[in-house]
Amino acid sequence: MRHLLDIGSNRPNTSDKLGRYYTKDEIGDFLVHQMGAVSPERLLDLGAGAGALSLAAVERWAPKAICTVDIDGDVEIRLKSLLRNKAGIRHRHVRADALSIDLPWRARSRDRGFDAAVCNPPFVVPRWRKRYGEILEDAGLSGCIPSAGGVDAPLLFLAQNLRSMGPNATLGIILPDSLVSSVRYKRFREELVLRYSVQRVIKLPRGAFVGTDALASILIVSTEKPTDKTIALSRLTQERGMTSEVVIAPDRAIERLDYDFHAATPTCAPPRYEVRRLADLLEDLRRGSVENALARTQEVPVLHTTHIDVDRVGTWRDFKSCTAEPSHPPHWVRAARGDILLARVGRNLEQKICGVSGGAPLLTDCVYRLRVRAKYREIVLDQLTSDRGQAWLASRAYGVGARQLSKADLMEFPIHLANNNGKVNHG
Repeated sequence: MRHLLDIGSNRPNTSDKLGRYYTKDEIGDFLVHQMGAVSPERLLDLGAGAGALSLAAVERWAPKAICTVDIDGDVEIRLKSLLRNKAGIRHRHVRADALSIDLPWRARSRDRGFDAAVCNPPFVVPRWRKRYGEILEDAGLSGCIPSAGGVDAPLLFLAQNLRSMGPNATLGIILPDSLVSSVRYKRFREELVLRYSVQRVIKLPRGAFVGTDALASILIVSTEKPTDKTIALSRLTQERGMTSEVVIAPDRAIERLDYDFHAATPTCAPPRYEVRRLADLLEDLRRGSVENALARTQEVPVLHTTHIDVDRVGTWRDFKSCTAEPSHPPHWVRAARGDILLARVGRNLEQKICGVSGGAPLLTDCVYRLRVRAKYREIVLDQLTSDRGQAWLASRAYGVGARQLSKADLMEFPIHLANNNGKVNHG
């Protein structure tokens, strides 16, 4: 059977055959409750899958009608059985490609848009189709297509939902961290807050989906006209508690819609200290140049993230044992005494930081080399590895699975320097 998204080799292998991560029932209930005091008569679940969101929505709101959409025939049978006995609720299932250009008209009841929608889209990157551009254009998001590569399917599902909904309708949708945090989708966030009313974003803990620890957030957005109202950001903890909210203006949402990012952003420097950017104290910052796979196949001694132990974070290390012979290409990046090394990728990259006290190891492209002016080396290493520093780095890292830290973000790391008495705040 042809896949509805024509997915290539970039489909995650931890999802089902359609690239879906199934929502745990508790997350479905949580999403619906976060949509606030809505009372929809007509409800849409686009890409309904196992039906966790449909069931949670029906039990909370008891709408007059619900339309579920999914291309999978097994899903149709399961959903009809699941919703058959819900008294007073008309259920209609549309077996179709969720990204069909005519889907809104096939799914709607007469010419009326839906009052509310819930959606857990597949976390995949589909092969581009012309109709995807039309879907984005109809939703007012055509200007946010990244210049390189494809578009994440959740963006297309978001647009398809928005064009299927009526005025002043509310959507609750699960989005991957890429749409919430990455620079690649900054234009998307700009268009979103310009055209729609973003009400809240809740960051989910890893493990919120069956069979994966993909990182994602819940977006609650309304089709009403945007205002200058603030956006509430929060995070659901592993213990299923909620953090206190961080409230931001819509213009700050353009940079990121991520709770951890804004919660870790200081509003001012501590008393008697000035804040300097890490970039101001650097002589050089670059990533390693050796691909880890190449190093393994050619048996090249090279320093990888696995050599930077979490339990020795912030210490000065001697790497003479993994120093390669000088016969390797001169453009390959080496570390030297006094350099600071930091993992560029990884789920705990903020804990993989150390200084180099000896050796001149080659570096894989998963490691950053920071060459800091001598007088600031200890200060920078201490503040990068402090609780404050690690929280800041973690908040800037992004990615659905293994996270990564951009060079641009790292250079913005705030260093607190004493401005009068020589004492330094290490965070």
